[in-house]
Amino acid sequence: MVNDCGHLLCELIDDRSCSLATGRSRGCRPNLTSKTIAPEVIDEVRALLGTIDLRDRDAAIRLAKIIRSEAREDRHLVAYARIEEPELAPALERLCVRRR
Repeated sequence: MVNDCGHLLCELIDDRSCSLATGRSRGCRPNLTSKTIAPEVIDEVRALLGTIDLRDRDAAIRLAKIIRSEAREDRHLVAYARIEEPELAPALERLCVRRR
């Protein structure tokens, strides 16, 4: 099934709606939170990426939840991985960047 949003992660979750949508507008808001993603979050993402390749729907749902949660705090996991965790970036990009 191909989702309207174009994210492979949403397709793995097999949900018609976008699983990465934060439910927040992109308007101006104060940047009061740290831009650093906690090491335990990165460790969990690393473990989840390993199981998602095996088509683990529960892992895909958990990863989407982490991505949404971090984005709500203005910490964008894909952008962070591109700089701080480059070994994770290709897998996150494959799952979370729109394919259109």
